[in-house]
Amino acid sequence: MKKTLLLILLCSFNFITAQENDEIVKKANEIQTKWGYKAKNKNIITLIDFSKSIEESRLYVIDLKNRKILLTTNVDHGSGSGTGLKPQSFSNNVGSNATSLGCYVTLQTYKGMWGYSLKLNGLESDKNSNALKRNIVVHSSKRMYSKFSLGCFSVPDQNANTLIDLIKDGSLVYAYQ
Repeated sequence: MKKTLLLILLCSFNFITAQENDEIVKKANEIQTKWGYKAKNKNIITLIDFSKSIEESRLYVIDLKNRKILLTTNVDHGSGSGTGLKPQSFSNNVGSNATSLGCYVTLQTYKGMWGYSLKLNGLESDKNSNALKRNIVVHSSKRMYSKFSLGCFSVPDQNANTLIDLIKDGSLVYAYQ
């Protein structure tokens, strides 16, 4: 009886995970349809779901061509968005230290204060158009002083380089709640 119950629970978990993955891939296709003309790399898109806790994997890199998730990881939000488990507000304002929502396109990589990093250009005038002015980038959270960023998308060190190499040079990043 215990083995049967365990098998049922595992099957249910796998079904829920597969269903969630299908929803993520579907959302990625919708974003690509809307914003893809801005992307040089049309096969890769990154989604960041800020409705999830900072302690959960909420960043997904999706291979649209093969309809699969290549990487999932935790990602920090800006201290100006709140220091709780989920961001409470978002801002495009310089100096806000808040996360900005909306669609971005990745630019070039560089080595900076946070190590290997990736520049982002915000595509939405009402949500994230100040990303370059605010130096909103993707980087490792290894050298950070707290688990909250200054508005950047910082990820655990063990995932940072892989993530950056997957999405650099013109793919879309879409942050939402």
